Amino acid sequence: MTRATRVLDALVRSRNGASLTELAERCSLAKSTASNLLRTMVAEDLVSYDQQTRRYNLGSVLIEYGVAAITRTTAVTEARPYMERLAEQSGLACLAIQPMPDGHFTAIAKIESRKAIKITIEVGERFDRTAPLLARLSAAWGTAPAPRGVDKAVLAEIRSQGFGVAWGEYRPELNVIGFPVFDRDEQPCLYIALLAMGSDLTDASVQEMSEYIVEAARSITVSSGGNLPTDYPTAGTRSDLVG
Repeated sequence: MTRATRVLDALVRSRNGASLTELAERCSLAKSTASNLLRTMVAEDLVSYDQQTRRYNLGSVLIEYGVAAITRTTAVTEARPYMERLAEQSGLACLAIQPMPDGHFTAIAKIESRKAIKITIEVGERFDRTAPLLARLSAAWGTAPAPRGVDKAVLAEIRSQGFGVAWGEYRPELNVIGFPVFDRDEQPCLYIALLAMGSDLTDASVQEMSEYIVEAARSITVSSGGNLPTDYPTAGTRSDLVG
């Protein structure tokens, strides 16, 4: 990772920006080196600088880069109509979440909830590799190891039903249902997740959505040039939901 990339990565993780001293420490740079690097990055709009707070943050040019990257991601383009329909039918927020090379996950697209109370997860938010549902989905179909404390039978059940559900594991009032989109190597390249507050997501509503969720996973994968695992279900049936 280059010095500039380390600075950008540190700023991505710092919602309120960071000072020169903080960036130098987090990026293992001499303060003078960090200062010179930041001066160049500010001139190129990669980084912004607030003279009043003396803090740095992500620059405006990154918005253009981010929008271009998302619009050129075929899976996201193909997923959006399904995300919109899921959000409309359920009234829930719908996120497209991409697995990253270092193991974490990043939200790269969102359809807003129509509920009065909104879920405060935004595009660009990062999730650790141990994030409950994402970690299980990744282990069920990808190469990630099984999360600690999760039995292989749980992963097998997720795989057989085509999706997973997390009840109150991110925070007590938040329930999440998610499914994978696959690349050409039959590996998950995107996860689509619906976020619900409390009783907005129940066993019954999950059962009602299950067939469409599996249909969406299959259609998005095929239309974006991916390949489905041979055992991916053809209908949204399951025995018991994974908690």
